[in-house]
Amino acid sequence: YSPWLKFAPVPTPSTAPPVPQAMTHAVPASTSQTELDNSIEQIQVMMDLRNRSVQFTRDDTTGSNVIKVVDTESGDTIRQMPAEELLAFMRNLTRMLGTFVDKQT
Repeated sequence: YSPWLKFAPVPTPSTAPPVPQAMTHAVPASTSQTELDNSIEQIQVMMDLRNRSVQFTRDDTTGSNVIKVVDTESGDTIRQMPAEELLAFMRNLTRMLGTFVDKQT
């Protein structure tokens, strides 16, 4: 510990800024497949105008849904949610927990 270093206080639930409502809710259960398909189509049209594509996949190891925004000309990933680093962490955690459980049994 150094007295010259100053750390920002860690936000607690009472002091943390509110999370936007759009980020706290998944797609409502009442949303029909048709509505979901229409929304995805609208997103794809917007992306096509910018030479981008949106890819929806599932990571086999973690079971997480993965959304990628890809440059259609170069094929480069512009943005991925969750990030590849987080997926790698989740894969490693799954592997470590599996090894731990195997050793415990």
